[in-house]
Amino acid sequence: MPQFKPGDVVQTVTGMPVTVKKYLAAGGQGEVYIADFNGEDKALKWYKRNVLPNPDKFYTNLKNNAAKGAPDPSFLWPITVTEREYGSFGYVMDLRDPEYHELTEFLVADVKFVSFKAAVEACIRIASAFRILHNNGMCYQDMNDGNFFINPKTGKVLICDNDNAAPNLSDTFILGTPGYMAPEVVLGQAQPSTSTDRFSLAVVLYMILCNEHPLEGRRWTKACLTPADERKLYGSMPLFVYDPDNDDNRPVPGVHNNEIMRWKFMPSYVQDAFIKALSQDALKNPGKRMRELDWLKVLVRFQGDIVSCPSCGGEVFVTDASDTPCDTCQQMLQVTHTLKLLDYSVTAARKTRVYRCQIDPSCNADSALDQVVRVVSRKDKPGVLGLMNATDNVILGITPSGKVNQVKPGDVVPLKAGIRLQVYDAEIGIQ
Repeated sequence: MPQFKPGDVVQTVTGMPVTVKKYLAAGGQGEVYIADFNGEDKALKWYKRNVLPNPDKFYTNLKNNAAKGAPDPSFLWPITVTEREYGSFGYVMDLRDPEYHELTEFLVADVKFVSFKAAVEACIRIASAFRILHNNGMCYQDMNDGNFFINPKTGKVLICDNDNAAPNLSDTFILGTPGYMAPEVVLGQAQPSTSTDRFSLAVVLYMILCNEHPLEGRRWTKACLTPADERKLYGSMPLFVYDPDNDDNRPVPGVHNNEIMRWKFMPSYVQDAFIKALSQDALKNPGKRMRELDWLKVLVRFQGDIVSCPSCGGEVFVTDASDTPCDTCQQMLQVTHTLKLLDYSVTAARKTRVYRCQIDPSCNADSALDQVVRVVSRKDKPGVLGLMNATDNVILGITPSGKVNQVKPGDVVPLKAGIRLQVYDAEIGIQ
């Protein structure tokens, strides 16, 4: 039976009351209500009695989080915390937009991304949000498929259950969710930290892109897994399904068909990133795990390599910025122009974006997703594409003859082979 009924009032530590309007749902920790707070509809999460192992410490951490404010707009962060009354406490947060769906719904195919590009966008936003959280000296502690709500059309992400977030290496008695906990947490050898978050992040990114768990291959298909089996699978003997040195846990045809198909079409540099992030070295040594900035570099490149087919509108995973056949209509997608970046080239297709992390090896995590240039339709010739300066600074454009021009923010340069743009002590070449 719900703790509250419509009209019940709870006081917050700010002195402003919360008035319950409607019961929404219940979970393992507590209940969620629609409530009026300061004249606006918000969500009130109320904890059940006797479910938190250390309610005093949890309450203090919750108040500290609310006082700090959200590290990134993606987090449905506590706005304020209630007073301790009715034998428990809760917190107020924004309501989730109904266009956002829980990641679990994507994994069971109840909801599907409109495009694979949107799935990659979700990965970028998740990696970016946790980069900011970690840079603020915090860790999430309990990352799992129930924490993420994603818009299937845009890839925009909302991250909930932020009552679990706490200063790095602090003990809030929250260990995580089986399947998402790092091996050292499963084995009781470590508390949640930014390093354990990075294991969980690799798992979540793989599940979004491949639709399966990266450790649940042939070994996972054993009938009636015991707790001891699961401890080996996730703790003492974890093995990435595509570990290049050990094929004992490969995906099983007929069971993991989607995963097998998706992995096959992944660019080699994306495969390499997961192989590195889930290698035996990274699984056993927390300090060797992929950092958020490294994920961002891989993911923005991947997003740029997904191009819309001009014949059928399907998505084409362009290989090496060269002509690539469309798997949907079999027509060849012809790459007219490419952009030469620091280590590779990307297709100069409509809406292609280049970020600072793709051209500037010295950029820090805070500036990694700063847009540098974007491929747009020219205003004077809508059917013709150009390259727009997406920074707030004047950059230099150099013609094939060597003439140097100033390119102001928002100015568009013709997509013409031989033109070079100099920005952030780096160069982008149009080919």
